Amino acid sequence: MSSIRSTEWIALVDVNNFYASCERVFRPDLRTASICILSNNDGCVIARSQEAKDLGFKMGDIFHHIQDKISETGTKVFSSNYPLYGDMSDRAVSVYRQFTPQIEVYSIDESFLSLQGPDLVELGREIKYRTMRDTGLPVCVGIAKTKTLAKIANRIAKKNPEHGGVFLLEAEDKAQLQKIENADIWGISRRLTPKLQEMGIYNALDLASADPKKIRSKFNVVLERMIYELNGQSCLELEEVAPIKKGIMVSRGFGRYLDDYRKVQESVATYASRAGEKMRSQNLAANKLTTFLRTSPHGKDQMFYSNSFSITFPEATFDTTLITKAAWYCLKKIYRQGLKYQKAGVFLDGLVDADKTQQDFFFKPDTGKSKKLMSVLDKLNKDHGRDVVRFAGCGVDADWKMRQRMVSPKYTTRWADMPDVF
Repeated sequence: MSSIRSTEWIALVDVNNFYASCERVFRPDLRTASICILSNNDGCVIARSQEAKDLGFKMGDIFHHIQDKISETGTKVFSSNYPLYGDMSDRAVSVYRQFTPQIEVYSIDESFLSLQGPDLVELGREIKYRTMRDTGLPVCVGIAKTKTLAKIANRIAKKNPEHGGVFLLEAEDKAQLQKIENADIWGISRRLTPKLQEMGIYNALDLASADPKKIRSKFNVVLERMIYELNGQSCLELEEVAPIKKGIMVSRGFGRYLDDYRKVQESVATYASRAGEKMRSQNLAANKLTTFLRTSPHGKDQMFYSNSFSITFPEATFDTTLITKAAWYCLKKIYRQGLKYQKAGVFLDGLVDADKTQQDFFFKPDTGKSKKLMSVLDKLNKDHGRDVVRFAGCGVDADWKMRQRMVSPKYTTRWADMPDVF
């Protein structure tokens, strides 16, 4: 972590309607179209373009409930395409790094940047221009002295077209703070809003004017720090190095109910392999693994069954071979013959730096050979597409997977999907 000096400012750069914007980059015909992005199983809406929001489409709308509305409005629908979204996110961050080395990638579509300069608004406009030029993604830039204020500044930039997508917010700008309701302040939940209103706090200005010690005694230290942040005193540092995750979960519903142990075993191997890949990309190793399995909670022809089993490794591992064997061992403990299963998953826990694992005196795996093998496996799949090389235990046809019927091409991560330019 690095502290922010008083002469520095923090910018929050946020890609507008990120998933929909990624779909538009390679489809100019969609620039003004209403777009909805669906969840993994094409079950519900998880992202919308502004046009779709204006038409009344909501997050969580069940797909088959809104098909008539989709047809009537001409809305374009896509299955989620996470390889595309992840790669486009990385490309946007590479643009931000041209302006500062101090960056916290907060989420797939948001990054905090530490900025300095005589004309910060002009600098924000340049970030916006270059991101669009180099990636095709539209962004808004909010600039302020603290992360909390930068979040508010970004919201103002996004909601008020007259600012051209860039806004600098001073803590002394009381008029702007007064316009921001409690629910729109970063970190204020809906559950907390009525409790604040009981104290006469209805907006960001009211909260900034509150007694920090009184707020801490009634709520917590997080809300106390927010008051300082709203007054321009930075309490939240940029996390340039992402903290180690507490765990990695890979879980999916099946495309159909499964009562074949071999198919369930294939799915668990696939999830274990994906979890291991995610973990190695962050140079981590796991001390513990949990496999879980369940039937549908809405099934009418059988009782609901859900169970999990965990195993602790003798030594933290990043090896997919060991991870898969452990996942299968756990599966055997919870599988019940005769049931139709709807979902399974693998959770890796107790994550540590892969280069600093505690060695077990009696357990001596060939970590050097394992590391080389996993490195080659990950590189081949990264360069040539996921699952080009995979373990036999993951199966061949994977007919148990959910089918995404409307997924767009992986324009930037698979050679066969690269668009032709004439």
